[in-house]
Amino acid sequence: MVKKLLEGDEVYIKSIDRFGRNYDEIMEQWRYLTKERNVDIIVLDCPLLDTRVETNDLTRKLISGLVIQILSYVAQIERENIKQRASKF
Repeated sequence: MVKKLLEGDEVYIKSIDRFGRNYDEIMEQWRYLTKERNVDIIVLDCPLLDTRVETNDLTRKLISGLVIQILSYVAQIERENIKQRASKF
């Protein structure tokens, strides 16, 4: 799907963890889509992560960056916990 995206396209995802299995994958996918492909991303469960919104405001850029990193971290921890619990059975 990613290869078919064109500059200016919009990607709607339910949650940031749909972009990867761990922190690095999620952050790399976000960077690739927004910086290299110039695609807008709309994260439905986190309206703050909507790249269609102008980010000339330095505070908004900072907060958005922090939110992406925190949610990516949480997604990785959740996956690791699920994997650990599943291995106990």
